[in-house]
Amino acid sequence: MKHLKENSFENDGLPKILPPKKDIVFKAIFGDERNIDVLREFLEAVIGKRIKNLRLLDPINKQRSEDDKLSILDVKAELANGELVNIEMQARNTPDLRSRISYYSGRSLVDQMGVGDDYSKLKPVISINVLEKTLFKKSKKCHNIFSMFEEDERFRFNDLQIIHVLDLSRINLEKNETLSDWLSFINSEEEEDFVMVAQKNKAINTAFDYLKIMSADKEQRMLYEARLKMQRDAQSFENAARQEGERKGRREGRIEGKIEGKIEGKIEGKIEGMQEMLAFLKSGRSLEEAQKKFLSREKV
Repeated sequence: MKHLKENSFENDGLPKILPPKKDIVFKAIFGDERNIDVLREFLEAVIGKRIKNLRLLDPINKQRSEDDKLSILDVKAELANGELVNIEMQARNTPDLRSRISYYSGRSLVDQMGVGDDYSKLKPVISINVLEKTLFKKSKKCHNIFSMFEEDERFRFNDLQIIHVLDLSRINLEKNETLSDWLSFINSEEEEDFVMVAQKNKAINTAFDYLKIMSADKEQRMLYEARLKMQRDAQSFENAARQEGERKGRREGRIEGKIEGKIEGKIEGKIEGMQEMLAFLKSGRSLEEAQKKFLSREKV
């Protein structure tokens, strides 16, 4: 394997070894043609079947019109049998993450079709999502696999969409030792942790060698730092927008409360006044007396 150009390591405040669980590092390892065998063995551990060969594809899903939503994956590959694999590393579980995963999987199906193409030619899409935080609180597993089944009788609708979700916070629950080792490598931050897992698996050791050289490359470290800054800025913007929304909601809530209170007060007052008037009339008083009594009260 050809390595990136190695530069002297500088104390720039960044980790000595860049963490693979950051998307830009994850993509550099698994999305590099020079590491195709590393990617193949990782996929075999996730999918659970032998992969003879595969090729990397452009991770940018094509836009069919100017208004079409642009979608960019971390890694996209095609297996020898034509099956497509979408791979993403997610550090944050946004509220729309499940919808995003479904959308990207669906786009990979749609993009296979051209005008006049036969639906029978569609190839399955395997979506692999590595998450730093737990997405499914109700699950007790590290590796969740989703596909479409009949709700009661549990037979499969088809095999066109399979979704794998890998939870880095639950590695200790993974029973597949090889997959557990890969996830431990991705989740590692300290050099001794990388060394420990790399000693157990030849492909992981290759990935670690690549990671060490990449981590010592000045340009790669600058890219990593720029990516961190962009993520921090995006997080700050989201936090500021949320806080402003909460403040605005509280202000609007107070205003609405005052308005509703005044309206409700007036309505309740009129209802009470009408009830008093009816009671006054039932006591034998005339309508003229009632009008004088209650109209004079409203003027006060």
